[in-house]
Amino acid sequence: MAQPATERVAPAPRGSDDKSMLVYPNPSTGIVHVAINGFEGRRLELQILNVIGSVIYRENLSELNDRYTKTLDLTKFAGGLYYIKIASDNSSEMRKLVIR
Repeated sequence: MAQPATERVAPAPRGSDDKSMLVYPNPSTGIVHVAINGFEGRRLELQILNVIGSVIYRENLSELNDRYTKTLDLTKFAGGLYYIKIASDNSSEMRKLVIR
């Protein structure tokens, strides 16, 4: 009788897929929290882009711990669709944000 095939999955190298960004609440009235995980010890650039891709806010973040949360006051921005982007030397993450 044939043995069922088994698949071995090698563990991902630390720092490869354990990065994440959570933007909440979404939709928002303007006060937004950006929770960043997995970028500890790296310099990041946080950007907010409008719907046509223009950068309307930019901030450099450094000395992040494992679970970093940045609170942004976007109440001065008009309601609509925006993108929150974080970028390090070799990776980036982007999330949609709706401001009402």
